[in-house]
Amino acid sequence: MAFEFTKSATVVQFNEKANSQPAVTIEDVSKWFGTFQALHNVSLTVAAGERLVICGPSGSGKSTLIRCINQLEEHQEGRIVVNGTELRPGMKGLANVRRDAGMVFQQFNLFPHLSVLDNCTLALRRARKIPRDAANQIAMEKLERVRIAEQANKHPRQLSGGQQQRVAIARALCIMPKIMLFDEPTSALDPEMVKEVLDVMTTLAKDGMTMICVTHEMGFAREVADRVVFMDKGAVIEEAAPQKFFSSPEHVRTQQFLKQLLH
Repeated sequence: MAFEFTKSATVVQFNEKANSQPAVTIEDVSKWFGTFQALHNVSLTVAAGERLVICGPSGSGKSTLIRCINQLEEHQEGRIVVNGTELRPGMKGLANVRRDAGMVFQQFNLFPHLSVLDNCTLALRRARKIPRDAANQIAMEKLERVRIAEQANKHPRQLSGGQQQRVAIARALCIMPKIMLFDEPTSALDPEMVKEVLDVMTTLAKDGMTMICVTHEMGFAREVADRVVFMDKGAVIEEAAPQKFFSSPEHVRTQQFLKQLLH
């Protein structure tokens, strides 16, 4: 699968932000579900404007890690700092952190009884107290950005899976996030619908959005990511720029994973 993407414009932006506060800092984070340890002392730093792809086999902790970044899951050890705010259990202001980090899930999680437009405006109207007309304007701008504005008055059941995922992306964009988190956003889609969602994500990357994406779409990772992270058994095994990651991975486990995935 080919992607049309030029990094030159965003590389300048990324370099200009290199000395600014990181968008996300993860230090020695561990997470348990009962007696099962899902994350083992994970440490990562994501710069503002950076596009990070996290890959690895099922059960490697990828989704758990990304869910910890906006506290859909709570970590038990270590530190997570999002845009300068450290995440703690029961913290005040968690809603503000979640507004900074928009989340797109494997399943679309749209309300079936609401129109596309109402799905996108619900949080704006109820949480942000934005009047309906202003919320509708914001939502239509985001739906236009993901190239699905013409479907605004339809309900999710009337849309394809790819269209529903684009609506989910538009809904996340409506809260004006500083970071977009994608948890395997194409895994529930038929193969012919994958490209339309990846094209939207590529456009966001080109616009300079800070992105952390859990995915098995290696074409997307190769063309769009600034850095690729490989996880296995709850730990970060390897991280590198895409060219090095795909051409000369250092760890044997990474080599095995790519061999199975790419051949």
